[in-house]
Amino acid sequence: MRWFLLGLFLASIASPALAQDADFCVDRPGLGTPACTIGPGQAMIELGLVTWDHTADPAAVGDDVTYGDLLMRVGLDSRTEIQFAVGGYVTARSRDRLSGSTTHANGLGDTSIGLRRSLTGPGGPVALQAFVTLPTGRSGVGAGDWGVGILLPIGITLPAGFELDLTPEVDAAVNSSGTGRHLAWGGVAGITHAVAPRLSLAVELGAMRDNDPAGRATDVRSALSLAWQAGKDWQFDLQGDVGLTAAAPRHSLMLGLARRF
Repeated sequence: MRWFLLGLFLASIASPALAQDADFCVDRPGLGTPACTIGPGQAMIELGLVTWDHTADPAAVGDDVTYGDLLMRVGLDSRTEIQFAVGGYVTARSRDRLSGSTTHANGLGDTSIGLRRSLTGPGGPVALQAFVTLPTGRSGVGAGDWGVGILLPIGITLPAGFELDLTPEVDAAVNSSGTGRHLAWGGVAGITHAVAPRLSLAVELGAMRDNDPAGRATDVRSALSLAWQAGKDWQFDLQGDVGLTAAAPRHSLMLGLARRF
């Protein structure tokens, strides 16, 4: 797997710039958030078909599988869009290493509402995004309380067809107890380039510091993702993450698509 990922990265360096619609602004895939917004009167549906997170530590091993994460985006004007996200159906399984006992949880996740506004004109390269999460998810799956966050997506065009994307973020995240909020902050940095016409590859590093009263932790992970614009209004994507700290899932895999209307 490591040699496969290295080969994709080297291939991206040798490939020409991505030949696709510059106005085709999609959030998926990746850890970060793009600075672009969709056009006025346009709509975008982005669907996470399946996401698998595997966690492991000296105490327990867990696997969470999510089906049908849904993000709906509507362009309000040339610089503003509104977003509605509905958490998918989650099946969570955890096994205690010492006793061998297992616990299970399943149900729909939380929902959120967001607004993104370009600060520099249509298409970016700097935007401001705010969101609020609503505790609509089932107990054991959802956070249990409302939360808010602010992001500052930045896209910087580099020579030879590369793009640098940065996403600093500050949240009032829900406590692990399910009530109240605490400070969480961090960001994502990534490089995007072409593998082939209409096929792009991104390499990212993300870190999030979580000051939960129950225990502070830092989630650091790396990600590699592929996005294929299959048609004028379609995209399919694949992403793999590797956790670099104990607070992050050890491995994650995601498969999804996007459709513009």
